[in-house]
Amino acid sequence: MSLTVLARGDDWIVIDKPAGLLVHKSALARDRDVVLTRLRDQLGQHVFPVHRLDRPTTGCLAFGLDSEGARKLQEALQAGQKTYLTLVRGQAEALDGQVIDRPLNGEGGGERKEARTSIEVLATCPDPRCSLLLARPEHGRYHQIRRHLAFRSFPVLGDSSHGDTRVNRAWRDLGLPRLILHCARLELPHVDGPIAVQVPPPPDVLAFLVTLPLWEAARTAAPDLLPG
Repeated sequence: MSLTVLARGDDWIVIDKPAGLLVHKSALARDRDVVLTRLRDQLGQHVFPVHRLDRPTTGCLAFGLDSEGARKLQEALQAGQKTYLTLVRGQAEALDGQVIDRPLNGEGGGERKEARTSIEVLATCPDPRCSLLLARPEHGRYHQIRRHLAFRSFPVLGDSSHGDTRVNRAWRDLGLPRLILHCARLELPHVDGPIAVQVPPPPDVLAFLVTLPLWEAARTAAPDLLPG
């Protein structure tokens, strides 16, 4: 299946990553079908990943089309901003405007490094208890948003690694399709001109979100990210 291209420059490309795919092959998984291989075959040329999205995470994902393009993108990412949409357990009004500042180690452990995530609460709901948030990580640590929100006791719904199995099971009964974490917007101060790309959540996620009582308030708060 072809990947959706959101934007393209002379030496870079941004695609809409689907759920269920790794960005590239890993010694920790046997997947042969990964985003990098699909995009390479789709374009008929080598591509160079510059950041990652977890397997279940969807949305904006950038690649360089040559090594120099990848280098420029990596520099831009240091000063750029990624905005994620996520649904969490609980009423998280207290997180609005906060920065979760908690060092995190990498995928295999090792040294803890600084990690900060800014939170904006779009809407909350008392029944079922949930909140729709925008999360903007200042770093790209392993599972950063998921771990930071779990640390503050607002785990991402559907998160089997850092969430609550019993709660996730109950939400699946309500129709939760999977973990909801979506890179909705990517803004980079690129040397060849600013890059600003955004993409709405996948259809199955939107179909579920519109069933929640918080939907209209969330859509009013972020109409550019949540189509009506």
